[in-house]
Amino acid sequence: MSVPNWNDLLPSYEQIQSMSPEQLKAADQASESYAMTISYGIAAVGTLLANTADSGELGMDTARDLGWLIEALGSLSARLDDTGGGIRDRRNAIKRED
Repeated sequence: MSVPNWNDLLPSYEQIQSMSPEQLKAADQASESYAMTISYGIAAVGTLLANTADSGELGMDTARDLGWLIEALGSLSARLDDTGGGIRDRRNAIKRED
């Protein structure tokens, strides 16, 4: 059994190729919007970490949990960017076919 990852939740290359233009547009907008939201969330967590560390209020368990959260969000953000690129490539290919 393999360890689940973000690739399991996002559309594959084959799924992107079979999407209608409307589905591609919606998926493109969603990937861009969620990637931006995650990026702002990572920045907010960074601010939280810096402020709590400076005040001496950051426990080791909290720091570890936040580290894993940032790792997961960073991986998701990167996968969303890759997926969005694939979607934009497909949308451009469809435009060229028309």
